[in-house]
Amino acid sequence: MIGIPKKSMALLAVALTAAVALSGCTSGDKQSGGSGKTAAAESQLNKVIKSGTLRVAVLPDFPPWSVQKPDGHFEGYEEDIAKELADSLGVKLQLVSTDGANRLALLQSNRVDVNISAWTATNERAKTAGFTVPYDAHGAGVLYRKSNPITSYADLKGKTVSVARGSTNDTIMTQDFPDTKVTRFESIADAIAAVKAGKVDACVESFITVQQEAAKDPAHLAAVAGSPLEPALVSMGVLPGDQVWINYLNNFIRNLIASGEDQRLHQKWLHNDLPGIVGISGQVTP
Repeated sequence: MIGIPKKSMALLAVALTAAVALSGCTSGDKQSGGSGKTAAAESQLNKVIKSGTLRVAVLPDFPPWSVQKPDGHFEGYEEDIAKELADSLGVKLQLVSTDGANRLALLQSNRVDVNISAWTATNERAKTAGFTVPYDAHGAGVLYRKSNPITSYADLKGKTVSVARGSTNDTIMTQDFPDTKVTRFESIADAIAAVKAGKVDACVESFITVQQEAAKDPAHLAAVAGSPLEPALVSMGVLPGDQVWINYLNNFIRNLIASGEDQRLHQKWLHNDLPGIVGISGQVTP
């Protein structure tokens, strides 16, 4: 066997070390790429496309955002957004009824793929749910009977107020109005019905919702005038950690806003402009 000079041996050792290092980097890159592919494959986005159906949680009793009609079909601002989303994915749409307390449970039990259910993206909720960029914004309002007038939010002190259990309005009343007596109902419709029937002094619900309810019966009902209470952003909600799915939904929402379609749907159902705070890349919508 021919001997190898020491200098050559040293150079060979360096070359081998470099080759091993390069091999490790290549392996890592492949693993990283593999992980990316795995994440995409396991994402709800891929599952929706493979199944051919998008399952969307919506509220059955929150007009004009969403309402279930007597024949069972849903209609409203958020239903139209859900239809646009299903079309963008090239799949069928399946709407699933939810309420404020069960949005996350529906995701965790894999009964829905996404919530488009007027879900306010609070910091507390973001600890357990994944939220997209906002597609709308709203705040709370107060509905009352004219026979028992409430002229300001401060007048809620000492009053009995109805809210939907688990809603943002429930949190507002509990945290910011400790001197009120909160009566919780399982649905928004029941909370509104309670003030109409005189079971409570007032109902705290979406600002636009209470304004529309007051307009339906101006002889007996009214809503506190002024700006909405606790304005907040509204986002789509999914399971936390599925960034691939969230990325797609964010892209969809940005395009919905940029195209003017979100504004058109907002005008169609809510009869006013999309709030200026809802924009893309830091730019407010016109």
